Amino acid sequence: MDAILPAFIDIGEQDQAQEIRAYLLSCGSDIKEESSSPLHEDLDQMLSACDVNFKNEIELEGVMNSLLSLILVVSENRDDLIRKFCLKVAEANSEEPTSLSRLRILSILLNWLHERDPVRYDVYCTQIKVAGKAGMIDQITVSLDQVKSWLKMWEVDGEKARKVYRLLFDALTEDRQSEEATKVMVELLRTYSDENALEVKDDAKNCIVSLLGRPNVFILDFLLTLPPVAALQGELIYELLNIFVSGRLSDYVEFYEKNKDFVDSCGLPHEKNLHKMRVLTLMSFGESKSEVSFDDLAEEFNISAEEIEEFVIEGQ
Repeated sequence: MDAILPAFIDIGEQDQAQEIRAYLLSCGSDIKEESSSPLHEDLDQMLSACDVNFKNEIELEGVMNSLLSLILVVSENRDDLIRKFCLKVAEANSEEPTSLSRLRILSILLNWLHERDPVRYDVYCTQIKVAGKAGMIDQITVSLDQVKSWLKMWEVDGEKARKVYRLLFDALTEDRQSEEATKVMVELLRTYSDENALEVKDDAKNCIVSLLGRPNVFILDFLLTLPPVAALQGELIYELLNIFVSGRLSDYVEFYEKNKDFVDSCGLPHEKNLHKMRVLTLMSFGESKSEVSFDDLAEEFNISAEEIEEFVIEGQ
């Protein structure tokens, strides 16, 4: 793949490296005046020394893109250099905010690398960290379908996949994108097996509470297939989930009367739970019976017959 990258100066690679070294020296970096050989060792030294206070975005992008243009032409230790480069971009010091510039630099790197190059994983993780910290998560790709496709192409293992999902979840939660964050958390829980499910019991509980609290989410049985959720059997949260999956309104009312403090501690408002359980119960009636009288519904829902028609219309 041919790529055009910004260069520090339009000269040969060794001379370009020397110019960058001279610049870093002028900024007070602790680095020798003469370049090392081979180039990958020189680049490693310069990356170690580039903890300088860049004056502005132009200066930051000029230096880091120049280093990047050299890193991408070396073959030895290239992946290690890219990972170190990402670390330095994430930690770059500046007298003014440069998050957008750093995201541009990382985007150049991500797009230059072949789509199946495993080191793209490290670049993308750095993008999430920078974007999440700066409140700029909308500046990078966070589509769950795209992320899953990338992870498959990069052939990452379960531990690495969990790291990406965790970073995404934290960033989306910080950005108050709770619905998308919950989708990511569900995907995170899918990566666990029966053997390690207990490691994320708290995550599983929070995921259940989040979905129970969504007024328009009614299909919840898929949660029971997730090992971390199955590991919660015997706990109150698992019992509550089962009620929302296959129980009826009367089951929830009985559970709430016995475990009011627990339900309230989950941040699940009782009145909203009642409404959701009424809808779920109505749906279960529709599946099992072709005709249901208003009186039967009024008795099941514990509301007056006059209120049933309005509720049925709302629940459709």
